[in-house]
Amino acid sequence: MAPARTRWDIVALAFAAGYMVGMQVGKVPPALPLLQAELGLSRVIAGLIASSFYGIGAVLGVTGGLLVDRLGIGRLVAVGGATMALASLAGGFASSGPPLLAARIVEGFGFATLSVAAPKMLFAATGDGVRRFVLGVWGTYMPVGIALSLVIATAMLEPLGWRGLWFLNAGLILLFLLAFAWAAAPGRWQAPAASGAAFDRAGVLETLARPGPWLFGACFVIFAVQWQALMAWLPTFLIETQARSLSGAALFTALFVLATAFGSVASAWLMHRGGARWALLGASFTGMGVCAALLFAPFTPIAAKIPLAVCFALAGGPVPAACFEGGIAHASSQAQVAMAGGFVAQGAALGAVLGPPLLAAVTEALGGWSAAWWTMFVCAGFGLAAVVGVWRADARIAGAEAAA
Repeated sequence: MAPARTRWDIVALAFAAGYMVGMQVGKVPPALPLLQAELGLSRVIAGLIASSFYGIGAVLGVTGGLLVDRLGIGRLVAVGGATMALASLAGGFASSGPPLLAARIVEGFGFATLSVAAPKMLFAATGDGVRRFVLGVWGTYMPVGIALSLVIATAMLEPLGWRGLWFLNAGLILLFLLAFAWAAAPGRWQAPAASGAAFDRAGVLETLARPGPWLFGACFVIFAVQWQALMAWLPTFLIETQARSLSGAALFTALFVLATAFGSVASAWLMHRGGARWALLGASFTGMGVCAALLFAPFTPIAAKIPLAVCFALAGGPVPAACFEGGIAHASSQAQVAMAGGFVAQGAALGAVLGPPLLAAVTEALGGWSAAWWTMFVCAGFGLAAVVGVWRADARIAGAEAAA
């Protein structure tokens, strides 16, 4: 049941949870050159450290949605946040690649839990008049969190080193957990209660039978492969091809991710005004494919590289907003919201796991950054094929609602 009024403090906490997740992603790209130099990492292993954060989410996204219903929001946020903080602390003490990689995988438990618990918080804390817009804006949690981390890294990497950046993130997560414990305490907010029910086989099967969550999850896989690959390697790309400083490359990458957030907010507003999700997704995949291919193409002038990266990010901005809002819209009931959101989160995680090491492998195998242009066209083609399915699924659900 919708609340009588929107609890904006709980909405802010839900977004803060997402920003904490995004910051754990954003702390790695500007630190990759330092990690490679200090720990002697190959480009592929460094790419795995960037992407392994999503490993648990890639296999447990839907399960995380079920855990929200079974254990409750409060417990899942506390456990997920504490695990992420402790893993970030442990990663700061790593002396070689394998321990750091292991810590990043454990950190990813926070992504698997917070990214499905927060949308449930938003759904429970918002009124009908603003819910669709808020859920659309939720798609900005990752780029905004990454941008925040990149700005912090620009200021802190030189005085603190990459280890200090890991320790700082652990402390920020603990501060968030204290704020959440205070604001979500009994008497301040009545969070949706844990059902404690047995495994809902019928509900799972009903969700699995719906094409919408699968399609929006697939769109997010394709988007995340491209976006995470470019975001993770953009600082290194700018340092190697344009001789940028580490801080300058980090700031340009922050501009890149903020452009994605801007695109997500704009698309959330368009969807709030009745814009079609399939149209936004189709325009996004087309723009991303063209801009990324030109970015890596050897004939593109150097001066055009950064503007193309920003245009790529703007074009891709609608994908997170459309996918999160669309996945939840295709849930069979309010009880299935977390699981439907889990499909989308799992798609995001799977694509993010694949993207950075895939781009690293292509560039190492084929001889440099310019060899990667064609992979972006291939991803765009798969994305447009998925959009056709989204169009059909949205038309089907719209017809069912009109007939009801």
